[in-house]
Amino acid sequence: MISRVASVGLALCCLALVPAGTAAQSGAEQKKLDALVGKWRIEIDVKPTATTAAGKASGTESCEWFAELHVVCRAEASGAAGLYRSMRTFSYLPATRRYVSYSIDSLGYAVLTSGQVAGTTWTFSSEASGFNVRSVLKTAKDAYTATSEYAGPDGTWTAASVVTATRAR
Repeated sequence: MISRVASVGLALCCLALVPAGTAAQSGAEQKKLDALVGKWRIEIDVKPTATTAAGKASGTESCEWFAELHVVCRAEASGAAGLYRSMRTFSYLPATRRYVSYSIDSLGYAVLTSGQVAGTTWTFSSEASGFNVRSVLKTAKDAYTATSEYAGPDGTWTAASVVTATRAR
């Protein structure tokens, strides 16, 4: 109980040290995330792998700004395997000069990746338990394609899924 009170006290002291009106400001790097904002029609093509069967699903995704600093996307798609839901958060971390994405879904999948943007190509990656994960997102004015891949200890990349999205009108 005492440690909880001390933690709350420390947090309040830290907040008191922040001058009023110094909320985080959206910069040029955050504004690049605007390419992801909108309502999308999505087609998912799951590739056969050692752990998944091939499959297809279609649905919608809605991506919106959160605090003008982050983009939060929620998707629902239906296919032969049933209803699939996911949520992704995209952010720019000035301290590391990298973009980050945190994704979770209704299959229990959760992954934190970081990456860069070059023109209209966003590349995110992560390493966990001897596997590398990479997602390449290519944006256009009214569309995007996202390819997810993984590589095991041998370093060979294997496509896991491809999402094709078009802006809903």
